[in-house]
Amino acid sequence: MPGILSELRVLELTHRPSGAYCAKLLADQGADTIKVEPPGWGDQARHEPPFIDEVPDPDRGTSYLAFNTNKRGITLDVEQADGRELFQRLAATADIIVESFPPGKLAELGLGYEQLSQSNPGLILVSITYFGQDGPYAGYQGDDLVAQAMGGYLYAVTGSASKPPMGTALQQMEITAARNGAVAVMAALLRREQSGKGTHIDVSTMEAAVSTPSGLIHPYTYTGRNPHRGGSDGNVMDGMHLPTLDGEVTLTTAGTGGRPMEAWAEFLEEPGLLDSRFASRAGRMEHWEELHGLVAPKLAQWTNLDLMRETMARGLVVGLVQTPQQVVESPHLEERGFFVEMDHAGAGTLQYPGSGFFIDGENAMASARSAPRLGEHNVEVLCGELGLTVRELGLLRAARVI
Repeated sequence: MPGILSELRVLELTHRPSGAYCAKLLADQGADTIKVEPPGWGDQARHEPPFIDEVPDPDRGTSYLAFNTNKRGITLDVEQADGRELFQRLAATADIIVESFPPGKLAELGLGYEQLSQSNPGLILVSITYFGQDGPYAGYQGDDLVAQAMGGYLYAVTGSASKPPMGTALQQMEITAARNGAVAVMAALLRREQSGKGTHIDVSTMEAAVSTPSGLIHPYTYTGRNPHRGGSDGNVMDGMHLPTLDGEVTLTTAGTGGRPMEAWAEFLEEPGLLDSRFASRAGRMEHWEELHGLVAPKLAQWTNLDLMRETMARGLVVGLVQTPQQVVESPHLEERGFFVEMDHAGAGTLQYPGSGFFIDGENAMASARSAPRLGEHNVEVLCGELGLTVRELGLLRAARVI
């Protein structure tokens, strides 16, 4: 199935997961996405472990491989005049550019939105930084944990109230910023279709954290009280991991029609759950040890899958704490054709998650191109599309422009 964005071209000029993932989201929907990397070293993610088979290699870094599917790759040093000139020529053919340079850096190089849009007035430029293009923090550096801290997550969301703040793993704020950027691109494309005008999109990773409707900011703005992290301390029925015969599960009060303890008491055949101390969430938190003593022995008699099947059939909701292996081997995901296999010259055949949604019954990942090797498409793009000769390419390589 042709990708829904197959008529678009994207240039990716980034060095952070947020930019790489934003471009990947567009590439996975069919956009011709060209990843532009510094010559020699390439994307930093190439050098970050873990590596396939624990062999350090710029083509075997799992983070790089995961964030760069369905892209072509070239090397280009935009700090050099010849590199800038080639990028300008590429930009004239692009619909979208995704970049993560410090605010003002591209303009200094003559590659800012105002400069590039003169020859390409419909250009959409997505700038993803930690604090945005202006404001008192604009020039500051950061990372995912900084965005979590300054966005309020460490204080109000992640971890337990009885313990120090705890960050979330796997660069969640960068992922959120990337998705914000991709959504903004969709809106900018609609605007361009209506008016012919391009757009400069300014995405802040800190603001991506703040803007998420997670119960983080709204309780304060509505009530004037700072919410505080609750974690799973004492929350037997909503968040605490409890052991079964072959793993762990987390219970919820979802699906119980406003009578959670009655529903669970009936299922677990434990009348003690009807005690008035457990009737409210606050009461369950206060008397969690007694509640744990009633629930844990009952769950320990079940296997994970049997418990899920029985509870779900009754409208109760249980979350299985699955290992990544169990997720990959999930019969549900297998039947839906969620995972996609791709061959990579340096890393072998690898399995990737799909886009997370289906279009007309088909996995929305438009194609199955593995992440490019460093400079893999230099000849294809620079010679085949920009018209350079092989000799010119050699001279650029010798000068470390590519």
